[in-house]
Amino acid sequence: MQSKLVPKLSIALIALVIFISMPLTASAQTTKTTRATTTTTADSNTSKAVAIERSKELGQEVDKLLSTNQPLTLTAKSAIAIDYQTGQVLYAKNINESLPTASMSKLLTLYVTLKYIKEGKIHWDDKVKINKALHDLSVNHNYANVKLRLGHSYTIRQLYQTAIYSENAATMALGYGVAGSTQKFALLMRKEAKKIGINDAKIYTACGLTNGEVGSLGFKGVSADAENKLSARDMALLAMKILKYYPDILKTTSANTTKFDGQTMLNWNWMIKGRSQELPDIKVDGLKTGTSDTAKACFTGTAVKNGHRIITVVMGVPNSGQYDPARFIQTRKLMKYVYAKYHYVKLSHGQTVKNATNGRNTGKIKVENGKDDSVDLAVSTTQGVWLTKKQKLNIKDIKSTGEYADGSSVDAGFDKGDKIATAKVSNVKYMKGVSNRIDLIANHDGDKPNIFVRAWRGIASLF
Repeated sequence: MQSKLVPKLSIALIALVIFISMPLTASAQTTKTTRATTTTTADSNTSKAVAIERSKELGQEVDKLLSTNQPLTLTAKSAIAIDYQTGQVLYAKNINESLPTASMSKLLTLYVTLKYIKEGKIHWDDKVKINKALHDLSVNHNYANVKLRLGHSYTIRQLYQTAIYSENAATMALGYGVAGSTQKFALLMRKEAKKIGINDAKIYTACGLTNGEVGSLGFKGVSADAENKLSARDMALLAMKILKYYPDILKTTSANTTKFDGQTMLNWNWMIKGRSQELPDIKVDGLKTGTSDTAKACFTGTAVKNGHRIITVVMGVPNSGQYDPARFIQTRKLMKYVYAKYHYVKLSHGQTVKNATNGRNTGKIKVENGKDDSVDLAVSTTQGVWLTKKQKLNIKDIKSTGEYADGSSVDAGFDKGDKIATAKVSNVKYMKGVSNRIDLIANHDGDKPNIFVRAWRGIASLF
């Protein structure tokens, strides 16, 4: 009986192996050609236990650096970490050097698109018809792409989604839809960059490929090697503007996948929830990666811990290929370091300077021709400042401002809540192009004295 069953079992086992292997082979081929199916690539989902242990070890490394007063050393050409609202610099390495940005360029494309939608110049449902140049670029498997059907029209919303997921031809099509041509859109990108304080950016394509790599979609008479270049400071400033004006972008940048024309695209940010490079104690929900031979691996990220958001940028990270997590490893170090080194001090609207500094600063400014000789100052708008663990909040360089300004003092006649002065926080740095001063308001009315008091003061001043 057993001898008769063995051949049958063998045949069944062989059939089962063939059945199981067939979809796997097909899936592998699909992944190779479309680049956007599942997490069965080098970026696989990580277990919670592994993430916790890795985070613990990294935390210990950072604590050792801080306890021995050693600087954080990152394997990157440039890097920066800032507060997302104020632009306070929390870490800086070579932040002003202009470097290739590769697909991080798409952040500027998204910023311009969102700005034009807000201004009513374009609409989400506007359509872009795919010409031959866009189609041909979309089927070039040397670059990250989803296929665009020749002659088919896609909406601005569809193309916007693909840009976040780093599809190059679709991003060029998005620029085409916003400005009428890819070249005009690149010029528009330069113009909008200057408006937000990025003055030395080199912009040639909406997607970050070189001028030559996009073929006829690039500029004529410009070198084929010409490529987009910005500094780490520029990228951080751009991220600040996006998060300030268009925070809903995080809904898309934090998603693992999205659909486009029947295809599934996978987010290249491996630090978001559920991915291989996530940090269990720090929530990363954006923003954009970039990789090329000249740019190496780059990443503009943003994260939240205990309700406090930062922006980080790493550029020129050496890597061995598109599935090398090097940029995320460097970003993890940077984020852990910043959150360990600093504590966040909240300054609330109406909080007096004296209260905020625990009496270290009186927070007064002299009042000229007033009923009172001075006025207590308070914080104008709720904001925060990051201080090292041993650092105490100190307010310095108080200066009068606005219509009541009179040098180092203020003229009487203001009301409680009027913005009458500005000041700096001691030993705190901000990015170039971002105000390094905080606004201060009067904590009580600054009335002028009655006519009799003014007359007596006038007489007394003669003696």
